Amino acid sequence: MITVKLFKTDGKVTGVKSFGHSGLAESGNDILCAAVSTLVQTAYLAISDIYGKVDYQKDDGLFQFNVPKGHDAEVIIRAMYLGLQDLSSGYPQNLKLEEA
Repeated sequence: MITVKLFKTDGKVTGVKSFGHSGLAESGNDILCAAVSTLVQTAYLAISDIYGKVDYQKDDGLFQFNVPKGHDAEVIIRAMYLGLQDLSSGYPQNLKLEEA
């Protein structure tokens, strides 16, 4: 299962962590993994483009980043989250969304 967790402080998203594997298909052929990766990494790229360097970590089955302090990326995060919610409704056994 893929889990995408939003970390919040005072109601604002301060970080995003996506981890795990969907198990739908083998690596390189998994459409859910590709879709989740695209949404999360596009949000990261947009925030990096607007605010400059953004700390991130990438590994097998893991991508996480922190929103730079003092910056508001809520619109970008909201767009990412809407896409993830739609995917989760179609693949509830394979994708879980959490907030912390």
